[in-house]
Formats: sequence, C-alpha cells, structure tokens
Amino acid sequence: MHKWLLRSLLSIVVIALIWFNPASPTFAEGIGLVPCSQSSVFQKRQNNAPDTYYFNKPYEAYASLEVCGADGLPHLPISLNRAVDVAIPFALFLYVAGFIGWSGRAYLIAANKSSEPAMKEIFIDLPLALTSIVQGLLWPLLALKELASGELTAKDDEIPISPR
Repeated sequence: MHKWLLRSLLSIVVIALIWFNPASPTFAEGIGLVPCSQSSVFQKRQNNAPDTYYFNKPYEAYASLEVCGADGLPHLPISLNRAVDVAIPFALFLYVAGFIGWSGRAYLIAANKSSEPAMKEIFIDLPLALTSIVQGLLWPLLALKELASGELTAKDDEIPISPR
C-alpha cells in the first residue's frame, strides 16, 4: 500500500510540474508564423481562390484570426493562449468516454450480483440499465470515492504474478 501511495504522490507531483510549467506563450513566433493578413503567400492564395461564399468567408476569418506559415496556410500554434481550444474538446471527450465506460461497468457489476447474470448480459434489464446510466453521469465523483475507499483498485495479493 505504501508503494502505491508513493507512486501516486510522485505522479501527482510530476503532473503538477508539467501542468504549471511557466512556458512562454510566444515561442510560436520564432518558427516563422505571422498573422495571415500580413502573409504575402496567403494573400496570393486568397486572390487566386474562386469568388464564392465557401471560399471568401473562411479566408476572411483566417486573415483576421489565424497565423500563417511560410506556405501561406493557417497554423494553430501550441501556446497557453490557445490551450482552451484543445482543453475543452479533450475534457468533453474524456467525460463522455468515462461516462460510457462507467455506465457499462456499473451495469455489469450489478448484473453479476443478480441470480442470472448471463441472462442480464444477453437481455438488457432496462431499469438496471437506466440506473447504471444515471450513475455514469456522476462517474468522476464515484471514481474518486472508489479510489479513496480502495474499491476501484485491486490489492497486491489479488494480482497474479507469472512464474519465471
């Protein structure tokens, strides 16, 4: 148990050091990215594009909001100013994936406690499934609760070790 706690604390410290790293958000400027409105190659691409709504609107948006490289194409630099652009979809994906996994896990655990677990896996028990889905909505809190109580992880003596 002490090894697990030490590893967990070390992991948390490493994650905190990476997360709160005081990296400069202006490092993307050193790789030749300029605002698209100032890029001559981008301006040339924009002038050669067909004059339709589907070309004009994106080019206008790129010119006012994005930075372009030497090829005249818009690039998304990795910086702290743009971290939200990646963090929000990542958090949503993580929540949805966790919701799906936790709901399925809760259903299987409840089905295994019933008198006919194999039948509940073949024929979905709707009230049990709805209960599992509601539990899945709160999966981050339930996962922290089970992690703190030791229910989420297996004990060291429960993990089989292959002989060598």
